[in-house]
Amino acid sequence: MITKLNEICNCCDDDQQILQIFDDKCFKIVDGKETTGEFCLGDFAVPVDGYTCAHIAVELDGSEFILFDNKVGGLSPSGVLESGKLYARGILLKIIYPVNDSNGDEIEIYDKSVSISLENADTLIESIFPLYTFFSIFTNPKSNTTSDLINKIKIINPNLLYDIKISALVLFGKAK
Repeated sequence: MITKLNEICNCCDDDQQILQIFDDKCFKIVDGKETTGEFCLGDFAVPVDGYTCAHIAVELDGSEFILFDNKVGGLSPSGVLESGKLYARGILLKIIYPVNDSNGDEIEIYDKSVSISLENADTLIESIFPLYTFFSIFTNPKSNTTSDLINKIKIINPNLLYDIKISALVLFGKAK
């Protein structure tokens, strides 16, 4: 079933292609009633030993939320993880933006942006990237080496006129 664009994406023009996920576990580029490209996940599976869900509001002006912190930072690249301990291995993340800012003005799509911070497990170097709505990352679910992990991920809302909401699923794997 293909839904009209304006029912899904209030920021899309009538002739704008959109990326949608369908019941067949496929992301599809849809142009009207036509699919112009797809990326299917029907054969996707990753071992998971634990998980946590987060649904939280992040206030404006530099507020941040830590999605996870493996607390392995600063160990040598060849460091070995503690056997049997759960470590965050991946996330599924959705940023939910409000329709209007604190002044009541509609927020245009080009003004909707937050940042994601990824901290390296070996060096503790933090890299910050822009982020819009959906992001996923998976590291090796069974590796025992610290260099295979991201130590910490946090979301930063630098916007002065609106709060955001985060919906996240953090996946954990046990070290062997």
